[in-house]
Amino acid sequence: MSSSIRWCAIPFLLAPGALSAQMSPEPSPLVLYPSAMIATADEPPATAPAKPAPRGPIEWKVGETKLKLGGYIKVDAIYDFDEIGSTDSFDVRTIPTGDGNEPGNNARLHARQTRLNLDVRSPTDEGEIRGFVEGDFFGDGNAFRLRHAYGEYQKILGGQTWTTFMDVDGMPETLDFESPVAFPQVRQSMIRYTHPFEKEGCYAAVAIEEPDSDVIAPAVAGDVEEPYPDLTGRVRWKLDRGHVQLGLFAGMARFDPDAGSPDDVPLYGANVSTRLTTWGKDYAIVQVTYGEGVGRYRGGVTAAPDADGDLEAIEIVGVLGSYQHHWCDEYRSNIGYSWAEGDLPAGAPPATSTEMVDYFFLNLIWQFTERAWTGIEYLHGTRETADSLSGRANRIQLSVRFDF
Repeated sequence: MSSSIRWCAIPFLLAPGALSAQMSPEPSPLVLYPSAMIATADEPPATAPAKPAPRGPIEWKVGETKLKLGGYIKVDAIYDFDEIGSTDSFDVRTIPTGDGNEPGNNARLHARQTRLNLDVRSPTDEGEIRGFVEGDFFGDGNAFRLRHAYGEYQKILGGQTWTTFMDVDGMPETLDFESPVAFPQVRQSMIRYTHPFEKEGCYAAVAIEEPDSDVIAPAVAGDVEEPYPDLTGRVRWKLDRGHVQLGLFAGMARFDPDAGSPDDVPLYGANVSTRLTTWGKDYAIVQVTYGEGVGRYRGGVTAAPDADGDLEAIEIVGVLGSYQHHWCDEYRSNIGYSWAEGDLPAGAPPATSTEMVDYFFLNLIWQFTERAWTGIEYLHGTRETADSLSGRANRIQLSVRFDF
């Protein structure tokens, strides 16, 4: 009877203690060690215990309606080496600049990312109707807040969920809740229509979505308005090793002064993204985002006054690259970098308007059972304001997550 040995490579500092006595004085980036005897494809050892089948979510049935309760519990231990305004997530837009960017150590533990969701599916004469609701505890004072609440029937979706403009499958895996900047990531209310193509996994979608622009108003009396909903869309091409997606949006921001005519500025943006498998379970993600006013899809300012006091959309370009490597079945790492820069109008407040940000992350995750993992992550970010002052922040985060 034949057997094989599985080898796993993980970063040196996290090698098991049993090997520590064998470590050489010279540091090495990787260490190889045998894990456990596993079965070959056609002749498993008689002594190998059967691996339990992965458990699904909590499910029950009421009549013909199926209900599924899911979610997870996650605790984060965070240590900041530098001052940052967002202690629960690594939001680089809150990094102080200039004299305010002083070293400021801070420790924080929280479980606010814990989330619960309910998936309900019922049959009809024309097909299945689905409802999905999810929330987490990132509301004020750890209050439960709404993340998703939508219904689906055939090709129609209505409710609140990820914007059609973004690539949901193009989000890198980070322990940090905020995740890298420079790609669209927002949940908002919408009505969406999806048209599948003949090839499985290829489709086009179009939606009208909630307009939610953050506009710096000119220095005259008046109101910022959202005259029309955003129009968003995406086209997805399925490839043998992944996918490519094009996302588009168009909208409008308006400032209506108390005296004079309204000042309208068109908004638009494009996002090109891909996620491709390289070898084994490894994959790479690349995204490029460009547009005038596209910053609103990541909490940025949409428009500001120019030197003449007229409203002007802020031109933004952003790039993201990340890679996930599986050291073995239990261990995986993610590394990534993102950068975004805006061309700010002359009327934007120079000391508070963010002109450039970047975000770097590196993590190691141990999937110690099929429904729980723990990990460690290093985060680094910088921010530069319109007055050319900059600041930086560094963070270490430890997380444990239990899925159910």
